[in-house]
Amino acid sequence: MNILKHLLTLVAFGYLCYHIYTFGPGMFNVTVLVILVLSTAANYFREKRESDLRANENARKARAEARHAKKHKK
Repeated sequence: MNILKHLLTLVAFGYLCYHIYTFGPGMFNVTVLVILVLSTAANYFREKRESDLRANENARKARAEARHAKKHKK
């Protein structure tokens, strides 16, 4: 699903660049381009944060299991 989202973003960016090249950088075109870039950046940082949170949670679970195994090993 992420691949499709990235492909659609690239297609939208390409079409928008073509539209700006053809009709000029009007206020609406530039506004849409800025929104697209900001949205893409926000999605990147959101996915990165979620990935970091998942990795942190998995590491925390692994440490807890290791402590539990060490405690009950004796």
